Amino acid sequence: MKLEYIHSDGRKELINIDEKYLAGEEWEHFSSVNKLEFIKKFIPRFKSGQRLILFDNHHKQLLNFYKEHNINDFDGIKEVSLTQQLLFFTSGSSGFPLGAFKSRENLDAEVSVLVQSLEKYKIKKVVVTVPFVHIYGVLVGLLLPMKMGVSLVIKEDFLPYELLEEAKSGHTLIVTTPVFIKALSRLTESLRMPNNVFISSTGPLHKDDVISFEKKFSTNLMQLFGSTETGGIASKLHANESWKTLNKVKISTNEDKLQVSSPFISKYLLDKEIKKIDTMFQTQDIVEINEEGFVLLGRSNKIIKIAGKRISAMQIESILEGLETVQKAVVELVYKKELLRSEQILITLQTETKISNVEVKHAISENFGTLTIPFKIKYVDKIEQSAMGKKILFNKEDV
Repeated sequence: MKLEYIHSDGRKELINIDEKYLAGEEWEHFSSVNKLEFIKKFIPRFKSGQRLILFDNHHKQLLNFYKEHNINDFDGIKEVSLTQQLLFFTSGSSGFPLGAFKSRENLDAEVSVLVQSLEKYKIKKVVVTVPFVHIYGVLVGLLLPMKMGVSLVIKEDFLPYELLEEAKSGHTLIVTTPVFIKALSRLTESLRMPNNVFISSTGPLHKDDVISFEKKFSTNLMQLFGSTETGGIASKLHANESWKTLNKVKISTNEDKLQVSSPFISKYLLDKEIKKIDTMFQTQDIVEINEEGFVLLGRSNKIIKIAGKRISAMQIESILEGLETVQKAVVELVYKKELLRSEQILITLQTETKISNVEVKHAISENFGTLTIPFKIKYVDKIEQSAMGKKILFNKEDV
């Protein structure tokens, strides 16, 4: 793999990496101030077999957890260390981040499947906008170009027009997020890129956004679906409604919730203590399985029944963020035994000014039908976003 680094002044530099490193016996966490430093540290350690703990150093909860706990002292860590090499953490968007151990076999198997799915595009260069500390960044942004033996181009913070400039060379894979896809669609410049592939993950894109993006750039947009614990589960190209399971992945449902079996799944999780998990992993995603694969309806606490229809909370968030004063919205279904109806909608808003309950109810009902389920609005100064673009609420409260 050839590593090309773009400096803040636009200057490009070919980077050589010293791959010599003597692996230690214990789990090691290394911090890095930028993407280039991460790669320089990660590659020699990974190849040497060093066991690594990876998380975003700006995540205060994880930083405090790491300062207070030595993972090398946890019960069961010796058994884990026999087969596992990397420890990733979830973003914490649905609570305290969960740790997922990954073996070299987990990662190699998934990367090989992704390489096969991209063969027809004859990729010569990979451009990455995402941070490498998360599993998506490591797998697709780093291990994938290493496996392909192609050039990797990185910059600390790409601007949308800079990313487009890199994509002009053709046969380029751009590893990015929904936020970047939407930003690129707003550029005045349009470009034909039929031999390029944009891979987006960390959250589903609205069908209209996909159609608009592919039409503007005459290109290919692939979305990946999965989690830190499961690894990749499925992908979809273009504006398809259905997700197609990745090779080696088997799925079923339990009470409409997706169950997954694959060689990419973590065998051990870190949730206050080390836990060994079953080969069939139970997710909280509500799906409808069909001949093509499955349709994702949303997370179990993010599915709300309105006028007899199951609506994803993300759809409601999108509607609310379309209101003039609303900057960000998070919508959840909250269960509580003492509530009159046992379930209510909790809407958290970051706004310029408070809005009335009537306005919120009207916006939802106008798009999805009469809203009969009770709801509560909570206002916060700021809804944080992870480095991967996921909304995160700290100190969440029930209705």
